[in-house]
Amino acid sequence: MFITDINKIDGIQNTKFNEKDYSSEGAQVPFKSVFEDAIKNVAETDEKVNSDVALLATGQSDDLHNLQIDITKAQLSLQMMVQLRNRAMDAYSEIMRINL
Repeated sequence: MFITDINKIDGIQNTKFNEKDYSSEGAQVPFKSVFEDAIKNVAETDEKVNSDVALLATGQSDDLHNLQIDITKAQLSLQMMVQLRNRAMDAYSEIMRINL
């Protein structure tokens, strides 16, 4: 029996902040890019699941293991996007409650 090493999983470290987000006009928080990346990730994982299911349904694939992994990835990316939305709405509500 051969045991392989545990590999590092790429996670949120892949979020990239562009230099244009921190221009000379002042620091800008890249909220837009974070949400765009989350939406793009949900669309990509959903597309992958749909293609895997189509291949399985037509008999071109019998790889149930990777299908289950792709389904889990799609669920997690959707949950992350919903949590981002919830946190943004909570922050907006808190800002609106501030008395000036």
